Amino acid sequence: MKRITLSLALAGLGLATGTASAETSITLYGIADVSIRYLNTSSGAVGENGSRVSMENGAISNSRWGLRGSEDLGGGNRAFFRLENGINLQNGMGSNTDKAFSRLAYVGLDGGQVGTLTLGLQNTPMFDLLADYFDPLTVGNYDQNAWLPAAMSRVRTNNMTKYANTFGDLSVVLSWANGEDWDDHKAGQQYGASLRYAIGQLGLGAAYQQTYDGADSDLRQRVWNLNASYQFDGAKVFAGYYNGRDETGWVNGVMGGATTANLDRKDNGYFAGVTWQATPRWAITGAAYYDQSKNVEEDGDKGKRYALVAVAEYSLSKRSQLYGTVDWNKVSDAAGGEIAGKSSQVGAGVGFRHIF
Repeated sequence: MKRITLSLALAGLGLATGTASAETSITLYGIADVSIRYLNTSSGAVGENGSRVSMENGAISNSRWGLRGSEDLGGGNRAFFRLENGINLQNGMGSNTDKAFSRLAYVGLDGGQVGTLTLGLQNTPMFDLLADYFDPLTVGNYDQNAWLPAAMSRVRTNNMTKYANTFGDLSVVLSWANGEDWDDHKAGQQYGASLRYAIGQLGLGAAYQQTYDGADSDLRQRVWNLNASYQFDGAKVFAGYYNGRDETGWVNGVMGGATTANLDRKDNGYFAGVTWQATPRWAITGAAYYDQSKNVEEDGDKGKRYALVAVAEYSLSKRSQLYGTVDWNKVSDAAGGEIAGKSSQVGAGVGFRHIF
C-alpha cells in the first residue's frame, strides 16, 4: 500500500525541565471501494419479495480513510495513534454519522519485546484474527456474506484496552473493555483473547470472547472459535468453527432474525474457503458458511443458514482492482426470518477498489 507521509518536526518545545525535540510521522491512508449490487430479495424494495439494483460500499472492503502516526521514543520503543472513519462513496456520508471516527480511534505504546498496549475504540481480537488471517473473504462487507463472523466477533468495541505480543511463532492478543454504566460496572464489559501459531505454511488460530449486555449484566454472549489455514504454491485454503451462546439478542440482530430478549441462543457455525492466485493479476476466492442455531425465536426451536460466495479480482496495479462477486444464501426452519420474504436469496455485484 502506497502511503502519503508527512514529517512534522516538533522542536523547541519549552518544558518544565528544559527543551526537548522529537520527530513524528503522520500517514494518510485509506480504501475507496464502491460496487453496483443486485439482490433478488430485499425488504427495502417493492414488497418483501422484490429485487433491486443499488450502489453499495465494496463487496469485501468497506471504504475508509484514516491517519496513523508514530514517534520514536528510543531504546526500541515508540508511541503511536490511529484514527479511522468509514465512508459511503455512493453518497459521501460517513458510515456512522454519530462518530467522527467510527472504525478505529486509539493510542498506544510499543515496547518491542515487552509487547504493545493500545487504548480506545478497536477491533476485537477475534475479528482481527479472522479478518487478517483466517476468513477467506477477510470478513465480507455485504451483509449477506458477513453475517456469521460479524455476529460472533462483534467486529469492534469502545473503551478497549488491548495487549499484543509475539513469542517466536506464537502471537497472543488479550483485551478488556469497560462498560459505561456507573451503577452496574459489569454491564457492557467485554473480555477477549486470541492465539495464532505459524508452522511453516500452516497457520492455526483460536479465540474466546465474552460480552455482558450493556443494560443487564445478567445477560451475556460467549463465543469461542478455532481456525486453520494452509498456503500452497498457488492457493491458500481456510477452515474454521464457531461455538456461541447469546442471551443479549446481538446475534439475532446481526443475522436479521427475531430480536426477542433473554433467549439463550446457541450457534454452531462452520466456514471453509480457498483463494487461488490464478495469474499474477487474477485472484479467485470461493467461500462457504454454515450455521446451525437453536432457541432463535423461542426456547427449543432450531434453524439453519447457508451461504456460498465467489469473488474474482483483477489487479490493474498494486493499488487498484476490479472485481465481480456472486453469493447465495439459504435459511430454513426457525432461521427463516433472517431473509426477507423467501427462504433463499441471490446477489451479484461488480466493483472497483483503489487503495491509498
